[in-house]
Amino acid sequence: MPRNVIEMTLMPRERSLLLRYGYPFEKIQRELQTRSKSKEIEVVPIVRFELEQLIGNLCYSINRMKPGRLRNELFDICGRLEAAERYGDGGLDVL
Repeated sequence: MPRNVIEMTLMPRERSLLLRYGYPFEKIQRELQTRSKSKEIEVVPIVRFELEQLIGNLCYSINRMKPGRLRNELFDICGRLEAAERYGDGGLDVL
């Protein structure tokens, strides 16, 4: 996998929320939609530039929301995406 691509491990709820509130580029949108019916944790490859845009779009959605559970979920996803961008690793932390 090229160095500018991060393999992002996403849970079903995260994929659904990214489709709805992340306004993803067409390639990411296709990747998320392809895996939308899966109840499993899936790996979605994302180019760094598109990841940056996805983070920005997600922040836009967060800033337009009222405080609540959904907003907190989006904050958490945004934090995971930012960590993946920073460290180049989109895997889930195992406790």
